[in-house]
Amino acid sequence: MPSISAQLSASNVEDLGEPQQIEPIFPAGAEPTREAWERTERPALLARWREVVGEPAFGAFDREAEVVGEFDAPRAHGTIFLQPTGPEQRQQVVLLEPTSAPISPRPVAVVPYYHPELMMGFDLAEGAPIADRPNVQFGRHLAEQGYVVACMEAFPYNTVPEPEVNEGFAWWQAGAEELLADNPGWTGIGKLAWDTSRALDLALEQPDVDRERVVAIGHSLGGKMAFYASAFDERITAGIGSDFGIAWEFTNWEAPWYFGPQVQREGFALNGHHALALIAPRSFLVIAGYYDRPESRQYIREAQRVYRLYGREEAAGCFLHMTGHQPTEESITTAYAWLEEQFQS
Repeated sequence: MPSISAQLSASNVEDLGEPQQIEPIFPAGAEPTREAWERTERPALLARWREVVGEPAFGAFDREAEVVGEFDAPRAHGTIFLQPTGPEQRQQVVLLEPTSAPISPRPVAVVPYYHPELMMGFDLAEGAPIADRPNVQFGRHLAEQGYVVACMEAFPYNTVPEPEVNEGFAWWQAGAEELLADNPGWTGIGKLAWDTSRALDLALEQPDVDRERVVAIGHSLGGKMAFYASAFDERITAGIGSDFGIAWEFTNWEAPWYFGPQVQREGFALNGHHALALIAPRSFLVIAGYYDRPESRQYIREAQRVYRLYGREEAAGCFLHMTGHQPTEESITTAYAWLEEQFQS
């Protein structure tokens, strides 16, 4: 029977949905060697992405995180940190450490989202587990599997106060406006990926962790953050993104808190498969339900041209449940089995 990774590889399926206009990774008929990719093609692609994503205006800053609370959840101990992400900003990161899984060294996970609570399945204000949406409680799931887990919040909630009229994306709009005013050469997605990497810093500072088994995993917004953090942070050895919309046309990537209108400009050639190419040969799985769809496999398949240079084509995959935005229990169970395979390969 084929491995789970083989079953989920986009190269092994026929249902690719409607044809997409995809800018190829390499010119037609060209298949560079791994040496040429690493020496020339990848650095050039990374430079293009760096220009698109931008960089912060600030320089060095004190990165020491402050412990502001602790709690015990089922099968995990939690420590609440306020962690600097710049000279003036701090984000809440909740570190979950397993209390019952004897794994040494311990694998590591960073789980970005709007707020940490849902991802860790624990309400800090109530001091009690969260029963709602159990399938997206990735932080809880992985802590129960023996991972050291950093669950973190997204920047608008620690950048500006909640707007008086907080409807729709008002808080995101306000946060993006302040971010871009202070850092005109940066993007919202750059900030989101940066903050994800800072939360990973905290997790990797813990004792007895396995730097060869580091996963970034997220749902929706969290999937976007996990995907682009994986593209730019090579410490992340595997990623899982649940229904985040890998291609520009699948979701609102043009919003100012992501890439802004540049992705809609005529002639803008980069797309999600070019970011996945940067992740290669490290592992990444897309869980598709609504924003991601059969067409997502076309982008993954194009990026697999890079994975093929490493003999790692099955390290990029897609689980298609197509039941809506929320992941199913089957999709999450399969994703964790896929992750275990990837870490053993």
